[in-house]
Amino acid sequence: MKSKKSIYVLLPVVFLIWGEVLFQFFAFLTPADIVNSTSPEFVIKPFKLKKRTPFLINVNYRDPFLGKAYSIQEILKGKSNKVKVKKIPKPEEAIVWPAIQYKGMLSDPKEKKKRFMLVISGKNCFMRIGETQEEVYLKDGDKESIYVVFKGDLNLIMLAN
Repeated sequence: MKSKKSIYVLLPVVFLIWGEVLFQFFAFLTPADIVNSTSPEFVIKPFKLKKRTPFLINVNYRDPFLGKAYSIQEILKGKSNKVKVKKIPKPEEAIVWPAIQYKGMLSDPKEKKKRFMLVISGKNCFMRIGETQEEVYLKDGDKESIYVVFKGDLNLIMLAN
C-alpha cells in the first residue's frame, strides 16, 4: 500500500519536469517576433580630437649606479659633432638568366649521385649536383624540380614537358 502512495506523488512530478523540458525545447524552435528595423536612423557624430599638449622630460636626475647627477654640459660634451656620410649604393645590374629548361633525371632517384638533363641556351647538358656549366651551378634537385645558381642568384626550375 505504501508503494502506491509514492507513485501517486512521483508520477505528477515526473510529468511536470518532462512537460517543462518539452516546453523549453519547442519554445526554442519557434521563431521570435521579427521587429521591423526601418524606423531607427543612425546618426554619425564626427570624432573630435583634442590638441596635444607638448611636455618635456627632466633628465637632470641622479644616476642610480654612479650616484651623481648629470648636467646639460656633460651630455653635450659627450656627443661628437662628426658628420656622418652616407654611402650611396651602386645600382645593381639586373641579372639576365640564360634560357634553362629541366628535362628530367637520368639516373635512379635512389642512387647517391644523380644525373640531370638540362638545356642551357639551347645546349644539352648532363650535370650532377655541384657541377657548373655555362656559369650555371646545379645546387640540388629531384625528379620534379632543380635548384640552380647563376651569378649568386638562386632559382627553382620545374620539370619541362
